[in-house]
Amino acid sequence: MIESETLYPSDKKSFWKMVRWTVVAAVFVFLGRMVWNSWDQVKDAPFAVRLLPFVLSILIFAFSYLFQIWAWYHITVKLRIAVSFQETLENWFFSQWGKYLPGKVWMFLGRFHLYAAKGKSKREISVALFFETVTGLVAAGLISFAALVVSGGEPFHSGIPLGWVILSLAVALIFLHPWILQKILNWFLVRLNKEAISLSVSYPDMVWVLCLCILGWLIGGFGFYLFIHSVFPVSSQHIPFLTGALAFSTTLGLIALFAPSGLGVREGILVYLLSYLMPGGVAVILSVLTRIWGTLIEIGLTGVVYLWGQLRRGLKKRGRYAGRSEDQEKGKE
Repeated sequence: MIESETLYPSDKKSFWKMVRWTVVAAVFVFLGRMVWNSWDQVKDAPFAVRLLPFVLSILIFAFSYLFQIWAWYHITVKLRIAVSFQETLENWFFSQWGKYLPGKVWMFLGRFHLYAAKGKSKREISVALFFETVTGLVAAGLISFAALVVSGGEPFHSGIPLGWVILSLAVALIFLHPWILQKILNWFLVRLNKEAISLSVSYPDMVWVLCLCILGWLIGGFGFYLFIHSVFPVSSQHIPFLTGALAFSTTLGLIALFAPSGLGVREGILVYLLSYLMPGGVAVILSVLTRIWGTLIEIGLTGVVYLWGQLRRGLKKRGRYAGRSEDQEKGKE
């Protein structure tokens, strides 16, 4: 009788890593076949680089990040764990690169350790990350549902009344009440044998953070439209649809824990939605270009924040050195 082999933890880790990358590879193979099968449509598509919309898309999409950072900073201020805004920028952007690792948890752990290293309460940091995640997901869900429905996109041609959008907003506002969030969080903490906590963020603060997140998605969606329009002609009447498509695909990509930064998942969902506006092969190309465009913007912003921080610290050191030199000169006199 042959005994079944036992998978050791390291073997299981390698197995699931192989499964994750197999799924990602399978998605891209499928997308590649779409391009191949519709190559005649792709080669005849009216691709053209429009410089002004392209430059504006970069600036506007980059600007949308400030609303996400503002939301995080507001949460940390209310929980009394805030650092300077310059440090907030650095911590937020540096931790974002954790999402490119499988599991997504590294994005949160990175920021957790950056704030803990500055002596901030670990419990309050965890609560802040919880608030940011919940409000971000709710904002993306509202934008996705409202934008896709209101735009009259093909996926919703069955006819969903506007009242459902209003109802979803009402449910979201109720769900974000700190009392309800506290109950949900403590439910998980009790089952993890952790001590229950009391949330110190007010309801108006939660609504304000939600508004900041929604504004970030709206501005980012407009930047996304300009990028698409800069390489492939799309009518401005599709701005709401494209905003919803971006929010929906990005959020599901982040939720897909097996895919680094939602790689493959985000592209697949975006292709499905863009296919209602253009040929499938063109949608595949634009989804891949969107990934490159967004990643380069994040790299650029991270670089700017890092260089600005280094410049500020360098100027402060020079100022302190100059001050000491003046004091020494006065002492000699």
